[in-house]
Amino acid sequence: MKQGGPEPQRLISLDVFRGITIAMMILVNNPGSWAHIHPPLRHAKWHGWTPTDLVFPFFLFIVGVSIALSFSRREKEGATRRDLVQKILTRTFLIFACGLFLNWYPFGLPLSAEAVASFSLESIQESLAKLRIMGVLQRIALCYLAVGLIVTLVQRTRTRILCVVFCLFFYEILMRFPLVSGWGAGSFALEDNLVRWLDLRLLGETHLWRGAGIPFDPEGILSTLPAIVTTLAGFFTGEFLRRDEGEAANQVRPLLVWGLLIAGSGLLLGLLEPINKQLWSSSYMFLTAGLAMVSLAGAIWAIDIRGWCSWVKPAVVFGSNPLVVFVGSGLLARTLGLLRTGEGISIQRWLYSNVFQPAAGDANGSLLQAFAHILLWFGVLWWLHRQRIFVKI
Repeated sequence: MKQGGPEPQRLISLDVFRGITIAMMILVNNPGSWAHIHPPLRHAKWHGWTPTDLVFPFFLFIVGVSIALSFSRREKEGATRRDLVQKILTRTFLIFACGLFLNWYPFGLPLSAEAVASFSLESIQESLAKLRIMGVLQRIALCYLAVGLIVTLVQRTRTRILCVVFCLFFYEILMRFPLVSGWGAGSFALEDNLVRWLDLRLLGETHLWRGAGIPFDPEGILSTLPAIVTTLAGFFTGEFLRRDEGEAANQVRPLLVWGLLIAGSGLLLGLLEPINKQLWSSSYMFLTAGLAMVSLAGAIWAIDIRGWCSWVKPAVVFGSNPLVVFVGSGLLARTLGLLRTGEGISIQRWLYSNVFQPAAGDANGSLLQAFAHILLWFGVLWWLHRQRIFVKI
């Protein structure tokens, strides 16, 4: 943990973009009831996309922009390639470990009277045997690792672009060619896509997410390749902003034009390949990377050019401790779902049924409970910001 000022960002708009993205993450991850959610706040069940499906790629895009700005600053401060590689490897390990910690919680330990009655040491062993290996933080770690090593060890822009081409080409080849009998060969269906086949073989059925009804991980190994490209898109954007430092007025139009072109390419590609977040299809990658560029261009125009800064402090606060809020909100949500009241229902469900649903109805009460999570974490992050405590790894 570092105490003191946050790492200097050249653009307030980037901090605001990060903060709004994290606030959206809390909003969509903490409804009062998963059965009552307004449609824009749901993920697409499989093919297609909603505003909620923009949150994760936007964050990876921001990671890429931050890599461009922070690595450049470290090099100016005298960091060698060896220093950068060591930092990349250490940070990757810690972020991945945080993801495993979050997936494993509560480690097989009992958090209810029913669990206490049936608890034994085998409960801990069983929780490890069913530990989900991949996840959001794990994907962030792998994308950070790949992009960090690419930009540190590969200096020519042309070669970096070739890395983009390789990731997408390799992904498409594996997804479309009949490499395994009964799997892949152009299938983007849930049951028989090659992303699922590879995860089943490398990770094992018991270590995959089951939210789709069958073992399938939306943060799978193969689908991390196009997610790396999303992060690289952020890096190239950060390099563009860094080269034209102090010329915000000249940055908006190119970002907007390129963003619209890339997003449009994603929509056109969607005619040939489904737009699918859980497979992180190439069409989805192009669409979301383009929309991220458009959104950042809008933030630069509003904040850095027009000077509309009176409202940005809450967003900056939300973006100041992303690891704290992601891990903390995940632990809190899981704890509220596991702890039981005297009636035997979870605290999370009790709050919805007795506080938020009576006050605002089914869907609006669910939304109101999500906003309560945002307010709670805003208070925590505001205190940390006031104390100049910023948790970094």
